[in-house]
Amino acid sequence: MKRILLTTNPTSFLHQGGGEQEILLLAEALNSAGMIADIYGPSSNSVHSYHYAIHFSLIDGSERIIDSLSQAGMQLILWPNLWFINEPSPHQVTRLSSMLKRFNIVVFRSKTEENHFRRYFDLSDIKVIKIAPLISPRFIQKEISDIFPVSYGLNNYAIWPGIIEPQKNQLSAVLAFNLLKMNLVISGSVRDKDYFEKCKRAASDNIYFIPPIHFGSDIHLSALANSSLFIELPLDFPGNSALEAAQVGCRLLLSKSDWTEEMLGNRCIQVDPLNIDEIVSKVLDYSLESSKDIKINNTNLIDSIQPLIDYINKDDSSTE
Repeated sequence: MKRILLTTNPTSFLHQGGGEQEILLLAEALNSAGMIADIYGPSSNSVHSYHYAIHFSLIDGSERIIDSLSQAGMQLILWPNLWFINEPSPHQVTRLSSMLKRFNIVVFRSKTEENHFRRYFDLSDIKVIKIAPLISPRFIQKEISDIFPVSYGLNNYAIWPGIIEPQKNQLSAVLAFNLLKMNLVISGSVRDKDYFEKCKRAASDNIYFIPPIHFGSDIHLSALANSSLFIELPLDFPGNSALEAAQVGCRLLLSKSDWTEEMLGNRCIQVDPLNIDEIVSKVLDYSLESSKDIKINNTNLIDSIQPLIDYINKDDSSTE
C-alpha cells in the first residue's frame, strides 16, 4: 500500500482558503483510492514512513520542508498553485527554479495553469500529470435549505466567499455594488487586515462582511443556492469556488481570464475585474435574466485525480 505525505508552507493553515481545501480533498481522494495519505502535522508519521510527498505551493517558507523531504530520499510531487499577477524578477524565477529541481512530478489541474507555469520554468526533466479540479461531492446535494437567507434576513443578494486580500480584489465588487440595489455578501478569512479595513470603509449599507462560512456545510450550500448571483473577481483567476458554485447551479459573474474560458466558457459572464462600470452593467443585466441551469458535469474525487493514482500505483520504485 502506497503511503503519501501531503505538505505545504508552514503558514498555510493560518488563513484557510481554496488551496487548503484542496489539500483536504486530495487526502480524502487518495485514502478513498486505497492509499494512506496524511497531512503533515502532529498526527502524521516520520518522514521515512512515506513513499511520496505531495507539496502544495512554492511560496516563501517552502524551502526548508522541501529540502528535508528531498534529503529523506522521497519522491516529490509538486502541486504548484502558482500564478504571477506581476512579472516575477529574475531572482525570483531562479529561486523557484532551484526548488523545482527537487521534484520528480508536477501536477496541473488546467491547461491554463500549465501554460502559465511553462512560461517561466523548464519542465523538460520533470514528468507532468494532468488531472481535473477537485470538487467536493457535497456540492451535488439535491435538497438545500434556506437556512442562510433566513438566518441573515437577506434576499436578492450576491455572494462572494473566500480569502480577503488585494489579489482577490474584493474592493472592485464593493465599489460596483455601492452603485447597485442588490445586496452583496462577502465571507472569508482575512489575510490582509489593512485591505479588509479599506474594503469596509468603502462599502455602503447594502454590503455585508460576515465571518468565514464552514466549507461544504449546510449554510455554505444554502448561501450559494439561494443567491441571485455568485461573484468572484480576482486578479488571477476564480478557481474551484466558482466551479463549486456552478455545481450548485448559481449564476456566475467572474473575472475574464483564460482559466475562466477554459473551465466555464459561456456558462458564466466574464468581466474585466478592474472595470467598475462593466461590473455594474453586467450585474444589472443579470438581474433581468431568469435563473438557468449551468451545472457542470460532476465527477467524483477519485475520478478527478485518476491519472495521479495510476502513476503512483504503477510505480515500482517505492518499497511497499
